Amino acid sequence: MDWIKVLKELYEDLIITSSLHQEVILNGKFKGKPDAFIGEKLIKKYDIKIHDVEKNSEVEMGLGEGETDTILNAIKLKCSCLIDDKKAIRIAESFDLQVFSVPISLLDAFKHQKINDGKFEKFFQKWIIAAHPSYEDIFLIKKSKELMSE
Repeated sequence: MDWIKVLKELYEDLIITSSLHQEVILNGKFKGKPDAFIGEKLIKKYDIKIHDVEKNSEVEMGLGEGETDTILNAIKLKCSCLIDDKKAIRIAESFDLQVFSVPISLLDAFKHQKINDGKFEKFFQKWIIAAHPSYEDIFLIKKSKELMSE
């Protein structure tokens, strides 16, 4: 089971912004990054929607274009969003958005029995390698999972 399938089971509709698609998929393919080609296949396989976001010159969040567009898109659609950048999470929450991050989604999937303990650990290790979280973040997620298991 791959991570996108888990997200699809948890949240049904998956949407990425065109700026995120450009940054991760198109630029990644141009640079020959294997993950970009995999990402493109997953977008098609799981029918992930790509949304254009109206640029608003009056909105300055001090974030990258991908994070800013994700927040603006979530505001417009009145939906939750998945963001891992801590500053972006705080800004999204200031707009009363429901924000998920990869580790929170992992815990959510475990809680709702979408993944078992082994899959949790596999995805958790991949996240640690990719995101380089702090020791405190790793400890908090592990402890949260332990408490859910009791």
